[in-house]
Amino acid sequence: MRIQQFFARTLLALAMVAGASSAAWASAQDALNNFVKNRGFAEGQFSQVVISPSGAVKQKGTGEFTFSRPGRFRWEIKKPYPLLLLSNGTTVVSYDEDMGHATQKPIGNAIDSTPVALLFGSKDVDKLFDLKDEGMKDGKEWLIIKPKDKDNLFDYARIGWKDGLPVSLEIHDALGQVTQLELTNWDFSKQRPASYFDFKAPAGVDLIRTQ
Repeated sequence: MRIQQFFARTLLALAMVAGASSAAWASAQDALNNFVKNRGFAEGQFSQVVISPSGAVKQKGTGEFTFSRPGRFRWEIKKPYPLLLLSNGTTVVSYDEDMGHATQKPIGNAIDSTPVALLFGSKDVDKLFDLKDEGMKDGKEWLIIKPKDKDNLFDYARIGWKDGLPVSLEIHDALGQVTQLELTNWDFSKQRPASYFDFKAPAGVDLIRTQ
């Protein structure tokens, strides 16, 4: 089912979406650590490609994102079809506009043991993940991230930084599938109000609450 597939992959992607100021950092790890401590909000655009273990392109998507710590985010896929993932810090809503279907589930404490903690969590990143600077490749400083929890949904991830910003992201799962993202048009100039992250069901759309 496409909404569940996109939901799982997008949460992994959101976990790694990170930005820093335009200052030059000594390493990609320094840039990430600075962001976790100091960046409270941002918005931008993304393109996403899911590649099968055989190398075939399974899915493509483009859209916009917004986040506000702690725990609030809005990840909106515009193409190939509209899909909204929205969290107010307590619950996460997935809304498939074409199908007129919306579900809500609590975030819960499990967020601290997932990649989402890189962006929204309150704990130290190095307590949840093993971080390793990979060095300069293709004009970017790369950071490798591996979860310490072996039951995680991803095997490892790579973030490519340029000019203090993450411009590329790769998420590798245990089955060999890769999700690639390009992050562009970062904007740190304005913070959205809390109400921006509340879901208001359109007329005729039922919100199904699950645990």
